[in-house]
Amino acid sequence: MNAFLERVRSDASLRQELRGSDAAGAAALAARAGFHVTVGDLVRHQSRATTWQLSDDELAVVAAWQPKHRVHWWQCVWD
Repeated sequence: MNAFLERVRSDASLRQELRGSDAAGAAALAARAGFHVTVGDLVRHQSRATTWQLSDDELAVVAAWQPKHRVHWWQCVWD
């Protein structure tokens, strides 16, 4: 992911194409440029980049959107 972002930083045409892409298009663009970047990678990167901007109340709303059956990392990290 970082290597792809470095490449985009130095290539104006890639930047332009990336600006008009959704997550699937951005992953396809990365693949065409020779990088293995998945939609999941992009979404995780975005969530890490924006989470710090949310208040605790806003994060509680996001947590409430998660499926009830979801296993969280803290539930199994010591297994």
